[in-house]
Amino acid sequence: MRNLEIKATVASLAAVRRRLRALAGAARQASLRQTDWYFRVPKGRLKLRQAGTARDGELIAYHRPDKRAARTSEFQRLAAPDLQGTRRLLARMLGLRACVRKRREVWLYRNARIHLDTVEGLGRFVEIEVVVTEGMAQARGLMKELTAALGIGPKALIAGSYGSMSGERR
Repeated sequence: MRNLEIKATVASLAAVRRRLRALAGAARQASLRQTDWYFRVPKGRLKLRQAGTARDGELIAYHRPDKRAARTSEFQRLAAPDLQGTRRLLARMLGLRACVRKRREVWLYRNARIHLDTVEGLGRFVEIEVVVTEGMAQARGLMKELTAALGIGPKALIAGSYGSMSGERR
């Protein structure tokens, strides 16, 4: 699967939330607590995600350049029914790079997911993921529309993942 995405720091999630509520067609889908364990891999990124206190998880492998702009992400997701066993195995075989805990509010708008994230030890962020379903021109147009509507300027964009920003085991 493929996304066009950005990640940006924000001073106030409440201000972004107000802008989302004013955006016709935007809908809040969920509010979640997530823990992501990032593992050392030779290429791309690999994380194991736990939502809330679930016993199962999801493996997410992805390739994405680290740049402060809209970037394409190629990814695969795989169910991990034995979360703790999978985490222990991957940590032992690959090494744990970072553990990131966050509160995430998920909004949907057309073929985009907008995440309002509060990340432990890092701060507040907005992540926009436009699923490339109608070609890159449409995805870029929608990204431009959303960054303008949400007041996200180029100086707020960040390059890496939360795992690379935390850079340590927790």
